[in-house]
Amino acid sequence: MTLKSKLDKLFSEYIRRREADENGYVKCFTCGKIKHWKKQQCGHYYSRRFLSTRFDEMNCNVQCVQCNIFKEGNKPVFYQKLIEKYGKDKINLLYIKKDNTAKFTDTIYRILILEYKQKIKELENKQLN
Repeated sequence: MTLKSKLDKLFSEYIRRREADENGYVKCFTCGKIKHWKKQQCGHYYSRRFLSTRFDEMNCNVQCVQCNIFKEGNKPVFYQKLIEKYGKDKINLLYIKKDNTAKFTDTIYRILILEYKQKIKELENKQLN
């Protein structure tokens, strides 16, 4: 497993767990379908091919398979919900950020992997309390 795919896996888990209730259930950002976080996906507003926003938490939200895959992200609804959540100015900055050239070194991947392992651990501890 590459460092990038390892980070993808941890980042996806974090995004799906950060919105989960105490029983692990989370609502699809775009359609509202509720399922356990393990059954949902990490949807990206700007595609994962844009490395500069691939691991940006603002760019990512929980989505059901229907919205993320079959509706190709349900982009019109995703966009509206992003504006409601963060405001138009921040979403405009995200748009600019996506076109920035990003190069991640192995060191950066390792640091982010440790960061997301810690964030997941904090979520687990929060759920236990």
